[in-house]
Amino acid sequence: MALTCIKWFRRVSCGASIAFAIAATPAHGATDADVLAAKEALQKGNWKALDALRPRFAGDILEAYPTYWLLSGTLDRADPAQVRAFLDKYPASPLAESLRREWLRALGAAGSWEIFRAEFPKVSGEDVEISCYALQERQLRNDGEVTGEARALFVSARETPSACDPLFASLVATGAVTEAQVWQRVRKLLAINAVKDVKRTLALMPRRQAIPDKLLDRIQADPMHFLAHEKAAVLTRSQSELVLYALERLARSREDDAADRLEAFAARLGDDAPYAWAQVAWQAALNHNPRALEWYAKAADAPLTDSQVEWKARAAMRAGQWKAVLAAIQALPPEVAREPSWRYWRARSLRELGEKEACDGLLRSLAGQPTFYGLLASEELGQPYVPEWNGFHPQQADLERVRAVAGVQRALALYRAGLDNEGVREWLWAIRGFDDRDLLAAAEVARLANVADRAINTANRTVQLHDFAQRYPMPHREALASASRQWAMDEAIVYAIIRQESRFMPDARSRAGAAGLMQLMPATARWVARQMPMHPFHVDMLLNPEVNIAMGTYYFRRVLDALAHPILATAAYNAGPTRARRWRDDKPLEGAIYAETIPFNETREYVKQVFTNAYFYTNRLTGKPANLHQLLGTVPGRESDTSSFAANIP
Repeated sequence: MALTCIKWFRRVSCGASIAFAIAATPAHGATDADVLAAKEALQKGNWKALDALRPRFAGDILEAYPTYWLLSGTLDRADPAQVRAFLDKYPASPLAESLRREWLRALGAAGSWEIFRAEFPKVSGEDVEISCYALQERQLRNDGEVTGEARALFVSARETPSACDPLFASLVATGAVTEAQVWQRVRKLLAINAVKDVKRTLALMPRRQAIPDKLLDRIQADPMHFLAHEKAAVLTRSQSELVLYALERLARSREDDAADRLEAFAARLGDDAPYAWAQVAWQAALNHNPRALEWYAKAADAPLTDSQVEWKARAAMRAGQWKAVLAAIQALPPEVAREPSWRYWRARSLRELGEKEACDGLLRSLAGQPTFYGLLASEELGQPYVPEWNGFHPQQADLERVRAVAGVQRALALYRAGLDNEGVREWLWAIRGFDDRDLLAAAEVARLANVADRAINTANRTVQLHDFAQRYPMPHREALASASRQWAMDEAIVYAIIRQESRFMPDARSRAGAAGLMQLMPATARWVARQMPMHPFHVDMLLNPEVNIAMGTYYFRRVLDALAHPILATAAYNAGPTRARRWRDDKPLEGAIYAETIPFNETREYVKQVFTNAYFYTNRLTGKPANLHQLLGTVPGRESDTSSFAANIP
């Protein structure tokens, strides 16, 4: 049956079905200008113009794209036969996978269950929204297993789309979830500040038990005001949940105040007080408050989330309490404890506690891997990792075999037209399942096509055969060497930053507006231009590799002078100088511990990766063995800070 008129994300108006043929017409060959015109028509919702462009793509490697864009944008009125024809014609493509997912969401929203039922088994991977529509469809067929699956999703307290709301409403209405389970979901969602989901969950409860939305908003904005005015001698369930939420919100920025308020509320919270202490302790650990472990102790036997346990371990690291580090790591779920970071820190704990044999066994499980913890482990075993720069080189036959892959051709055509996001999707789809030999051939194909990010990322995926020269290339050598000499910078660090920031794509742009090889924000670039000085300057100049390298190197030099340590400067390059400075300890701190205890996930991984990059670039540039421990060094404590911090550095 035809898909009924539904609301769609592109906000197109409802009307007659757009009819077009999937079969190809004689080819003219699409140009890059045609590709860009088709994408512009999509962005403007100009379906007539997009349909008119389709014949130009017939027989072209990108012929599926205008048809996909047209179908995707008009699913509210597309004939199911047209959608199925596309899926049948292009089955082995990421576009088919995307269109099927979009179609299933649209079908579920419209309640077109017959078509949904036929298409759902063909989708791969997990999608919570589609899964909830599938549960709705099965519920209509009185599938007896739906209740258990929906309940499991409800109590997991994940953020969920509105497609799950009818299922959850039926669970509450039939008593399949208890009132206690509803409150448990509310508590878990409040702990991650998922206020929108909390409001939708509370709407399932009787009005007398629900919490007004505006009260949640006020607590979110000013938790201290709520806590100061909550005077009830005995807290109801809703009042207890609000107090817990307010304490957690306050602890995010004022953990000492939160601890003081919790002391005052502890008796009234009763059995919930340990949970509150766990929340306060977690936020304190994230803020590097030295009292974090004291507050963790007050949490007693309260169940901790994985993140709370991890930050308990990190707080103990900074305090030098290795027994507590080991205990925290041992309390992690096995799948988390097996991660390289926690295997390394468990080994370090064992060594500090005098268990060298057990320590070395764990280090050996990491050593020999070209990763941050693999390099550290190798050095601690006295077997530093030495890369082979003259690694595996694919033959011409390897290159031709990879070039013949349709997905690779599509990816390169999309990159050439400037549609990098679409190019990345096609490339990743094309190389899935490649062995090391084909991965390195694909990396070389990308390099020859001047798609540096795909060359590096693809070479990075190999397991046994490696080409480290492909992983750590050195383009723009003259410009980088000149800027490094001018500003007295280590070339290896500059290369390391560029590799991490842009993968050597000169026209790279971030969603936030950062541009070029070293990803400078426009405001930062203007500040740099005034300081250097560089006149005239306009932001488009950031796409010039020589200009970008010169400005980025100057900026990093200024940050390094201000913060007096390369780890601090690297963290500052990602998260800002003020934060990097605040994350120090009162006492000198081992560089690896500083890196591990950065509270921003993105910045923590960024710093680790930049220093891993620097390890390899140091070796490649000098021909001498690098030492990651030495590169990381020791971060000076706050008390010994004599650097002149330039407060106006952006």
